[in-house]
Amino acid sequence: MSYSAPRDPIRIGITAISFVVLAAITTPLLVTAITAFNATTETAFPPNGWSLRWFENIFNRPELIAGFWLSLKLALLASAITITLATTTALIMTRHAFPGRDLLDAVLMSPLIVPQVITGLSFLIFFVRVEANSQFWNLLLVHVLLTLPYALRVVRSSLLRVNPKLEEAAMGLGASPLVSFFRITLPQIRAGLFVALFFSFVVSFDNFTATAFLTTSGATLPVEMFLYIEASLDPTISAISALMIISTTVFVLFVDRLVGINRIT
Repeated sequence: MSYSAPRDPIRIGITAISFVVLAAITTPLLVTAITAFNATTETAFPPNGWSLRWFENIFNRPELIAGFWLSLKLALLASAITITLATTTALIMTRHAFPGRDLLDAVLMSPLIVPQVITGLSFLIFFVRVEANSQFWNLLLVHVLLTLPYALRVVRSSLLRVNPKLEEAAMGLGASPLVSFFRITLPQIRAGLFVALFFSFVVSFDNFTATAFLTTSGATLPVEMFLYIEASLDPTISAISALMIISTTVFVLFVDRLVGINRIT
């Protein structure tokens, strides 16, 4: 006679809630992706026939293509600047105790608390007052400020798991602080840096709320998508969304193979 251990009701409840939350998150994405294959001009679910015409229509809309390239350039440049600032700041804040460190941490994390509507409006007023008329550089500054908290949090979490005595031992053997960082610390936080870079890219590329206040002509892809929806209700935006969902899924699987999802902080 076999004996089976009683099931933990708390674990069963947590598992059930997890599946419900997962379904609530993924179902709208799946519905949006499926509507991209509609054969008609309606964004209907289930589709009224199947067609790839709306994926082809993306490339017939120059404003969407231009918006994609602008968003890509902004995201790449903002991510590079953000990861550099986040790594430098995280090293200072985790390796040194100084007056005002907690206040500095609160200030750097504040973009996560302040609504982006207020952030976008505030920077719009500021740029008008100082007569800063370069849309690209204005957007870049805002995107760096918005992505910095995400990258800083991830990099700091990675650095807190690194034993500082390893750096001290390397410097005791004659290595400079810079060599110690690149040879000892950097390999240990590489996964965190990669994830921070990914977060920064996604936050910058997908940003709409703050960006919408600072674009006049040549808007980013999220803003162009919003403008397109106002003028037309065909499934072209669903096709763009489907491509973004697929590319993000492929990239996450790549990250899992490269550094392991379990190592993401």
